[in-house]
Amino acid sequence: MEGKLILYIAMSLDGYIAGPDGGVRFLEETPGHSPDLGYEEFYGSLQAVIMGGTTYRQIKNELSPGKWPYEGMPCYVCTRRQGQNDPNARFTSLPPRRLLELVFKEHPGNIWLMGGGETVRRFMEENLIDLYYLYVMPTALGSGIPLFPPGFPKTGLRLERCGAIGEIAELVYRRQLPSA
Repeated sequence: MEGKLILYIAMSLDGYIAGPDGGVRFLEETPGHSPDLGYEEFYGSLQAVIMGGTTYRQIKNELSPGKWPYEGMPCYVCTRRQGQNDPNARFTSLPPRRLLELVFKEHPGNIWLMGGGETVRRFMEENLIDLYYLYVMPTALGSGIPLFPPGFPKTGLRLERCGAIGEIAELVYRRQLPSA
C-alpha cells in the first residue's frame, strides 16, 4: 500500500481550529450526541503522526496532561525549539518535503498531519497533503487560530465526498496533482 499524508482535523464553520486563547472547547459543544467521525478506524490506519510545536504543547500540557494519547505511535514535532526531550516525540526542524521523505522511509504507510495551521500551511506550500478530512463544527467562533493562515498558496483539490454526521459536516478532498 502506498502511504499518504492525511490532514484529519475539525474546525469551526468560519475556519478556526481553536479559539483566540488556543482553546478547543467548541469541539465538545456540538448539539446532540457525540457522533462517530471514524477516528478509531482512521487512527488504526496510521504509521506515524506529524504535528506542530504548538499542537504538541497543547496536547502535552492542556488536553492530555500526564498521559500521552499517542503512545506507541511515532510522532514527529515540527519546531524551531530543539533540544527538547520526550520519549514520545521526535523534534525536528527539517523542511516539510525532507521530513516527509524521512517519515515515509522509517514508517511506510499513512501519516497523519495533525496541525496546527502554520504546520499545515508549510506542507501546503509544497503540495504534500494527499487527503484532507475536514470536519466542520456547527459553531462560528468569530476569531481564533485559522486552519488556513494567510500566506498559503492556491491549492487545487478534488471533492471525494461530503456528508453530514449529526450536526457536523464531513468534507473529504484529494490533492490535484499539477499538470505535466
